[in-house]
Amino acid sequence: MSPMVLDFIKSAAVPGAVVAVLFFLVGGRSDPFRARLQGLFWALGFMAGAYVLVSRLAFPPSDVNEAFSWAALALVGFIWISPRPIGSRYLVRALFVVALGWLALWPLRDSLHGQTQLRNLLAFFFLGLGTWSILERASQKVQPLTLIALPLISATALSMMLLFKGSASMAQLVSVLCTLLGAVLAVTLVYPKRVSMAAILPFVSVFIVLFMASGHFYLDINPWHMIYLCAPFLLLWIRGWIPLIPREPIQEAFILSVICGVPLGYFVWSVFKTAGPLY
Repeated sequence: MSPMVLDFIKSAAVPGAVVAVLFFLVGGRSDPFRARLQGLFWALGFMAGAYVLVSRLAFPPSDVNEAFSWAALALVGFIWISPRPIGSRYLVRALFVVALGWLALWPLRDSLHGQTQLRNLLAFFFLGLGTWSILERASQKVQPLTLIALPLISATALSMMLLFKGSASMAQLVSVLCTLLGAVLAVTLVYPKRVSMAAILPFVSVFIVLFMASGHFYLDINPWHMIYLCAPFLLLWIRGWIPLIPREPIQEAFILSVICGVPLGYFVWSVFKTAGPLY
């Protein structure tokens, strides 16, 4: 068996399977206790997969791969706090977005001073905050299966783009994220009532945008390319204005996935054609 396959099994498949089982076991409990446990399990699964890949976990993080483990754990803090008033919720969410960006870009802290970089930092801040809000509102309008499937498409496209742009390590880290989302998607498909949407909303929104921001600042990827990858979030935002798509979970998830997956697939393919050799 090839080393790449072994790395995938150890860093992504095994944590994904464990997270899926744990989600199912605690799925019978009520929120907010269930959301807190499932959010913790998801973050720990991601941290385990990331540790298998990089074999270190220092704080403050010495590179971007370590930073995302701490960012996942930080999002658990938001799930546990879970402020109810709208004003407090948005304020705390904005503070967490700033903290996540601080963690992810800590190794680059001495170089982020130019006007263009500060402008892009602000743009990614609002992008992360906006997608988080979109997913929260969409959770009241779309089926849970769709709420996971569409961000998974965005994360998969991001993983391939990072690979084409020359960062196999960051692409592997996103593949851990994708596998965990796929595991939760499988549980949602079979036992939809055993998954708390509150537990995964941060991980299917701002966490993905955090990877996009890192792709720009670490790899100098065009920020507009990252905005293109946010098309699934836009589709979730306007879902209520598309009346012809069925509301049944599987049909809705499949049709919306095709609608956003086909253009994203073409876009990633165009990036692949212009990219240099992968190895």
